[in-house]
Amino acid sequence: MRMTKKVKIFSAVALLFVLINGYLLLKDNDIIMKNYYINNVQFAVADYHEKVLETDAVVAAKQEHFIAAPVQSISEVLVTQGQSVSVLTELAIYKPEEAEREITRLETDRDAYENELLELERIVSDLQYESSNSSPSTATDSTTLGDNENWNLNLTLELGIEQNTPTAEGIAIIQRSIAETERQISILDSMISQLNNNNSLTTPVDGIIKEIVLEGDSIIFQIQSLEKKFVAYVEHEDWKEVEIGQQASVILNEGKEDELVIAGDVLEKQQIPARDSIAFNEMKKKDKVKQDDTVYEVSIEPTDLLTETPIGILVDAKITTFEANDSFQVNEDWLVKYEQDNSIDLIYTVGEDGKTRLEPVDLLFKHKAEIEQKEFMYGEPIAENINEEGIEEDAVVTEPRIRTVELEDSEKEDSAKDKDLEDTAVFTAPIAPQQIFIDGDEKNLFAPTFRPYPLRTFEWTYVNATWKDALWYLIK
Repeated sequence: MRMTKKVKIFSAVALLFVLINGYLLLKDNDIIMKNYYINNVQFAVADYHEKVLETDAVVAAKQEHFIAAPVQSISEVLVTQGQSVSVLTELAIYKPEEAEREITRLETDRDAYENELLELERIVSDLQYESSNSSPSTATDSTTLGDNENWNLNLTLELGIEQNTPTAEGIAIIQRSIAETERQISILDSMISQLNNNNSLTTPVDGIIKEIVLEGDSIIFQIQSLEKKFVAYVEHEDWKEVEIGQQASVILNEGKEDELVIAGDVLEKQQIPARDSIAFNEMKKKDKVKQDDTVYEVSIEPTDLLTETPIGILVDAKITTFEANDSFQVNEDWLVKYEQDNSIDLIYTVGEDGKTRLEPVDLLFKHKAEIEQKEFMYGEPIAENINEEGIEEDAVVTEPRIRTVELEDSEKEDSAKDKDLEDTAVFTAPIAPQQIFIDGDEKNLFAPTFRPYPLRTFEWTYVNATWKDALWYLIK
C-alpha cells in the first residue's frame, strides 16, 4: 500500500518529535529532569588523613662546635684531626703569661652572651603576649612578625626571620637561639674554669676533631658532636609546608636485614639556600641534589642518639606536614567550583531523598594517595551497636539513599581497585552522617539517582555459614 502525502508528512513530524525528545532526554545536563545512573560512588566516612613529604636525607652531626684561641697565646696543641675527645679533654696549653689575658677576653664574651640572652628572652615574651591577645583565623597562627618599637635586634639579619614569618614559628626560632646562647655561656664557663685551674683549653662536649684551622691570628678547633641528626634538602614549595616540631620518621638500611625505622621530629629549617657542607656534598656525590639547584636544608632530630651510625649514610625520610582528623578524601577531580565564584570548593552528594545536590567543603590539602573505600552499614555510632558476638539486635539499619535496579546481565561494578596512587583532595565539611559522595561530572541539581543492584560487592565474610551450607543452598 502506497503511503499518502499526509502520512509521509505525519511520519516525518513524528520522527522529528521523537529525535528531539530523545536528544533532550539523553544529552548531558538538559533542562528536563531525569534519573542519573551513578557509577563513581564513595561513602562519606570521616577519618584521619595526613600529608607526608618523602625525601632523601643523610646522616650528619647534630652540632658542630668551634673552639678558638689566639694562636700567639698557645704553647702546645694536644690533639690531632680525627681524634675522639670527651668532655674536658685538653685541646691545647696556654702560655702562663697569656692565660690571665685570655680569661679576661672570655669573660667579656660571656657578658655579651648574657646581654644577648636577656634580649632574646624579652623578645619572646613580647611575641607570646602579642600572640595571646590576637584573634587567629586559623587553627594554627594567623599573626605574623613585624616592626615593633621594642625590638632592638635586627631579626632578619641575625636570626634569619622575615617579617611575614608566622609568630609561632618565629618564637620557635628565637627559642632555639636562646638554647644556643645558653650553650655558649656554658662553654665559656667551662673554658674559664679550666684556664683558672691549669692554663688549658678544653672541649665542652664529646665529639670528634673534624679540623684544626689557623685563621688569621686564631687557632680554631672544629669539633663534631657524637649525637646525630638527619639532613634533607627540599625545594621551596615543599619547604613552605615544613614546620619545626612536625613528626618525622627515617628508614636506615631500607630493604636489608638490619632495616631500622627511627622516629623523630623537625629540628630546624634553614632560610638560606644550601651551600657546601659535609651533608650537602654527600648528597651531591649520590646525585640527590644538583650543584645549581636552589634547595633548603631541613634537619630532623631522631629520638635515638645514633652514636654508632657513621656520618654520610643515605636514608629515606618522611615528614608529616599536615594532619587532619575527621576529614574526607576523594579524587581531586571530584571537587567542583561555581563559574561565578571560583573560590568555593563543592562536591556532589546524594541527599536524604536520593537526589543530587552540591555541598560546600573546606579544602585542606591535595596530595597523592590511595583512596580507601569505607562503607557504613548501620546507624551512628557504629561502635555502640557492635559487641564481641556481632551486631546487636537493636542496631538501626541505614536505609539506602540510592535507588537500585536489578539488571539480569549486569557486570560487577565493584571490581578490585587499582592500588596506584591517585591525585586526591582532603577536606572537611558539615556532611550529614552516612552521606554519599559522587564524581564531579556536571549534573542537574535535585535530579534522582540510581545504581545497578547490588550496591555492595558480595563478600563471604558477611555470611555466617559453612561452605557445605552454602553448597546445599545453591543446588537445592
